[in-house]
Amino acid sequence: MKIKGVRRKGIFIYIVTILCVLICASIVQGETNMNCKEICQADKSSEGAKTDQKEEQKETYDAHRSYVKLHFDDEEMDFALQWVLGSISNGGCELGEAFYTASCIKDGDPKSWQEEWEKMAQRVEARAKTSLAAGHKVSARQSFQRASNYYRTAMVSMLPDNPKFKGLAKKTRSCLKEAGKLYDPPMEYIEIPFENTVLPGYFMKVDNSGKKRKTLLMIGGGETFAEDNFFYIAPQAIKRGYNFLTVDLPGQGMLPMEGHFFRADTEVPMKVVMDYAYSRPEIDREKLAVFGISNGGYFVPRAAMYDKRIKEVVVSSAVVDNYRMFIEMPFAKDTQEEIDKWPPFKLYTTAAVAWRWGCDRLDVKDQVEKTKDFQFDPSKVTGPFLDLVGEGEYENEETQRQQKECMDALPNPNKKLIITPANEGASSHCISENRSLMAQLVFDWLDEIYK
Repeated sequence: MKIKGVRRKGIFIYIVTILCVLICASIVQGETNMNCKEICQADKSSEGAKTDQKEEQKETYDAHRSYVKLHFDDEEMDFALQWVLGSISNGGCELGEAFYTASCIKDGDPKSWQEEWEKMAQRVEARAKTSLAAGHKVSARQSFQRASNYYRTAMVSMLPDNPKFKGLAKKTRSCLKEAGKLYDPPMEYIEIPFENTVLPGYFMKVDNSGKKRKTLLMIGGGETFAEDNFFYIAPQAIKRGYNFLTVDLPGQGMLPMEGHFFRADTEVPMKVVMDYAYSRPEIDREKLAVFGISNGGYFVPRAAMYDKRIKEVVVSSAVVDNYRMFIEMPFAKDTQEEIDKWPPFKLYTTAAVAWRWGCDRLDVKDQVEKTKDFQFDPSKVTGPFLDLVGEGEYENEETQRQQKECMDALPNPNKKLIITPANEGASSHCISENRSLMAQLVFDWLDEIYK
């Protein structure tokens, strides 16, 4: 009887256990189904957000529009985060450092952005100095590079009358100069005399062989420093056997502090840059390409109209007529009342660009009128031409029209327009979020020309 009782008791426990497992499985399945629905809804919501951003871009061209949310609710701030993360492949950022910094920033607050990126820059610079003192050159170089980019990132939402503006700019430059000394061969900081000032920049050669090499001359856009151009593409150039040269033109870097704002006749400053390039024995004059991003898509083709030493031209993307492009932007379409209600980060980053056009503080609408004489004639740009545009940016009708106008008028049959795809994370302004793909397209195209 005891045995039977034990067996009955065991069977009872077994049945209860099975029932508990089934009940738990049912609950888990229910939760799983709920989670699946939530995920599907999130996916649909995300897809809707992407669609919304593209629809907005059709109506109003915004260079700082991103098509995938990374962290911040403030869209302008999220785009700025996307830009710095895009430099990871070129040694300008570490994921952990960037996301820790982002976690400390008050969403949409320009001052918080400035403070937290400066703090991270200081930490990384301190590590660079420690490594350098101990003779660890590679570690020091890598840390100096990231520190430079973080100091620069702190300036994105900073107006030039901020007491820290000049200091952060100096740190941006000094850290990259220190990093440059630790390359083999060293990257040179250069200053090209121009009018009553100099055009600062960097030259990096592939090796010390003395051989003439293919070279990429990089020109930035409406809000860049020469340091940004380094982190945009320089390491990719060196890996592929191209020397790298970049400078600030009037309006870029700290040149507005000296009264040198953007100018329509970019062929004038570009002449002295080309003179400098031709003076370097390491540069093969027949294999010297010039790449302009953002408003560099105007600066470079405009110069190429007049200076036939500029042969191969790459842009992202072509800006045939600045004025027609600018009147499509938020600061042109919005009333002053609407602009006064903009989120502060958007207002400050836009005002920082307007300053480069010679506009008064926070007068962001005035930059539209400043662009009226900024056009180039594609029919006079005679060399091979590559035009890269992110898919999201290309949604805008004026962007499409200007790319077509450019492509149709270019006389050289070796011309190509590439729309980089959103489903490869290459949709935004200057394809800043996928620089590996951008560089692949640029250098593969150039390599075919230089065979």
